[in-house]
Parts: sequence; C-alpha cells; structure tokens
Amino acid sequence: MDSLMFPKNQVVTFMIGGNFSADAGWKHKLRYHHGDYELIICVKGPINLLVGDETVTLNANDIYIVPPYTSMKGTEPSNRSIEFYWLHFLLPTKPAASQGQLQSANSSDKNQNLIIDNSYHLQSLDELLILTHQLLAVDVSGTYSTQQQNLLMTLILTVIGNLANKTESDEKNRTVVNQLKEWIRANIYRSPTLTDIANETELNRQYVSRLFKKFVGMSPKHYMIQLKIQTAQALLIRTNLSIKEISGYAYFSDDKLFMKQFKQVTGVTPSSFRSEYRKIYHNNQVIDPVLPIPEEITQKLDHDKDPGTPKES
Repeated sequence: MDSLMFPKNQVVTFMIGGNFSADAGWKHKLRYHHGDYELIICVKGPINLLVGDETVTLNANDIYIVPPYTSMKGTEPSNRSIEFYWLHFLLPTKPAASQGQLQSANSSDKNQNLIIDNSYHLQSLDELLILTHQLLAVDVSGTYSTQQQNLLMTLILTVIGNLANKTESDEKNRTVVNQLKEWIRANIYRSPTLTDIANETELNRQYVSRLFKKFVGMSPKHYMIQLKIQTAQALLIRTNLSIKEISGYAYFSDDKLFMKQFKQVTGVTPSSFRSEYRKIYHNNQVIDPVLPIPEEITQKLDHDKDPGTPKES
C-alpha cells in the first residue's frame, strides 16, 4: 500500500473539489490524474473503481487517495444510489513515499512528517465532513481565500491521519481486551484480582480498567462476576446439582456471597431462576461454549440431556 508524506510544518495546495451524488446504475468515467492527488470521501456506496491496476470498492465511511499520474475508471454500475466528496490537491514536496521508503524512515523523520496511507475505513465521517463543507464554502473572492483553502485541505489530511491512528489504536486495544477476557475465563477458578490481570499484560492497573470499561462496558471485576453468574445460570438449568454445589462449580468461594450476587445481577434467587427458566431450557439446550464450565461438569452435561427434577439446596 502506497502512502503520501509531507512535512508537518508545510501546507498542501488545494486545487478543486465538490460533492457528487447519483442514482443506482451510475459508473465513474475514465479520468487521468496528472500531477495531483484526489481524495475521495465516500458517504454512500458502493463505488466500483479501477485505480491504475488496483480494483477498489468504496463503501460508506471509506477514504481513498488516488495518486498522481494514475488513471481511474468505474468497473461496473452501482447497484444503489451513491454519494461522495472529491478534493484535488498538490503536495508541497515530492509526491509520494513508497512503502519501502516509509519503513526505512527513522522515528525522527516520522515525527517531522505527516504520513497517510491511501485508503482507510473510518468509524465516523462527522469531523471530516464539517471541514470539507467549510473548504467548499470558502468565498474565493476573499483576499486570503487561497491560503484559507490550503490550510483547510491540510487540516483535512491531518484529521484523516489522526482518525486513522485512533482507529488502529482502538483495534490494538480491542485485541488486548479480548486476550484478557480469554485469560480471565481460563483463570477464573482462582478469582484473579485487577493486579493479576494487569501483570498478565504488563500494563498499568488503571489503564486496564479503563480499557475494559470502554470495550466491555464494565470493570474487570464486574466482568468476572457476570461470567460466574452466567456459568451458574447454565448449571442451574442443565444439572441436578444443589445450589451449594453450583456455587462452587461457578467459582464462588462462599455460597452466601453467590446467592447475594446472583440476586443482585439477575433480580431473582438461584432457586427461582431454576424454576422459571427450566422450561426454556427444554426448547433450547445450547450452552454458550465461552462459559468456563468445569470439565468434569461439561462431560456430565454431554450425557445428561434431561436433568429432570432439580435437587433442593
């Protein structure tokens, strides 16, 4: 994937731009880019293109930068209405940096330059579209309109770089959280603390807690409680185990604490849950494979298709 790179203390030159929309059946005409780049911000897709020898399909929230000296044309008509913004610009320095050049660039070079890949998918276009509307609304009769347009175009590229880096960072953090969730499931038998979880990733305790709240919607402690309660729920409707036995197999060290937390989370006691949801089990005998049910109980479940009347605790 090629990227463009230019010094952070310089501005690009905006040339021309606009908004385009069309009904289903539209196909991009053949165009050739001489020395300029074209930024395409897709609002509604799909837009089917052949850029040089690369086949590209742009959908909503996709960003694509067509490099200089490249032909572009539609490959097939769109199957529904489309809309996109198109902005042509020139870089202040040499037009492109190859992937090899970027990899060989040292950290100092990267700190001094803005580096943007030629394609991204963003979570939201809101911030970008506000700037694009401002750019296209500049009064070209103004004394400093050219400078204003160039600065806005540069800011648009900077925002794309920031949003893309944030998206990449979020993906990395989401991967970390998923790994931690798996680690918690594998180690739930020892009720790991936040410190234990943080040590597993060599991350700060507060940072781990913030990641969990952002991507899971709760703290690691509450995630672990939810996991234990869900395990208990499965055992209540799939086995004849007593409430006290289920408390232990759901990784609670105290059956009184289990009953208290079960009611806090579900709103009912374990016995009431078992009575109310046993009928539902008969219609759907699937247990979430993610639940950390002990192996000796899992083996029992494989042979126990009808637990029958539950024992009293």
